[in-house]
Formats: sequence, structure tokens, C-alpha cells
Amino acid sequence: MKTAFMSSKSRRRGARILALMLAAAFAASIAGCTAMDPQGAAEQAAPSYYNEPYSQLSPQQKMQLEDHLANQDNAAWRTTASVVSSVGTLAGGTGFLIWGIKR
Repeated sequence: MKTAFMSSKSRRRGARILALMLAAAFAASIAGCTAMDPQGAAEQAAPSYYNEPYSQLSPQQKMQLEDHLANQDNAAWRTTASVVSSVGTLAGGTGFLIWGIKR
């Protein structure tokens, strides 16, 4: 009886650790999002796009760069969401098939 209690306790601990790791990964992904700081992202990317620092760009160039980076970021989020959704659908379908085989 004591071993069953220990395994249940260790499972709960593992679930808590997993939840904390997922929360940390989510927070890190949001913090790096271009939409949260478009000017900061543009400041870092300006030298590779225009061969000039961000401070020397015209207002129009700054807006174009920020819009371009935001569009790239949105496309990446849509792709990631699509992949995760597809994996979830596949896992759900596989789980349903396995559940049907067990019965």
C-alpha cells in the first residue's frame, strides 16, 4: 500500500514540474514576440536590412521594417499553431483508435 502512495505522489510531482516547465516555455516565447516590442526588434534588425543603425532610418523606413518584422512574426505564430493543432488532431485520432482497440 505504501508503494502505491509513493507512485501517486511522484506522479503529482512530475505533473507539477511539467506544468512549470510549460509555463516557463510559454512565458519565454511571449517575451520574445515581436508584437510585444516592435521597435526593439526593428532596432536589432535594422543593420541587416538597411546597413544602417535604426536611429539613421527615415520614419517611413522604420515603419516598413516594423511592419515587415511583425508580419514575419505573425506568419511564424500561424505556422506553429497549425503544426500544434495538426499534432493534437493526430494524437487525438490515434488515442481514439487505441481506445477502440482496447475495448
